[in-house]
Amino acid sequence: MNYTKFITTILFTALIVAYCQSQNQPVPPKIEQALKALYPQAANTLWADSPVNSNTRQVIFECNCTEGLGHLKITFDTVGTVLTKEVDISMKELPVAITDYVDNNYPSSGFTYGETAKVSGNTNDVTYRVELLQINGDGNVTVGGWVYILKFKASGEFISVDKRLQNN
Repeated sequence: MNYTKFITTILFTALIVAYCQSQNQPVPPKIEQALKALYPQAANTLWADSPVNSNTRQVIFECNCTEGLGHLKITFDTVGTVLTKEVDISMKELPVAITDYVDNNYPSSGFTYGETAKVSGNTNDVTYRVELLQINGDGNVTVGGWVYILKFKASGEFISVDKRLQNN
């Protein structure tokens, strides 16, 4: 009886160790080389703790580059091909159709712009992501308030909204 418990414990421990190791895989060299080739000035590089899936890896970094506000998030496949690139941009860089949509559907008295980003894929498709934060009567962001993440096509056509409480 004790022998069975011992074997079960050993097997369970081995499975947990194997799972944990699979979640913290090193970044494949081809992906690191691709990032260095595309953005040699990349700084404050933060690789996602685990792959997005078995075929991709995501990196978030700052760079003194001509794109956006210098904060980028890129997803690579395992051979170093860029699958998606998200570049932080200012609200002024959004297409007018998007700012018009936000102004008409989210009153400025209740929300303020958070992060705004231009997202492109390897097929040259472009979308925009707009984060809206709930504000209180003083104009400050409400702690624990609502966050809306709106997605738009490059034309400014609304795609979807994700609504959640801050820190969730």
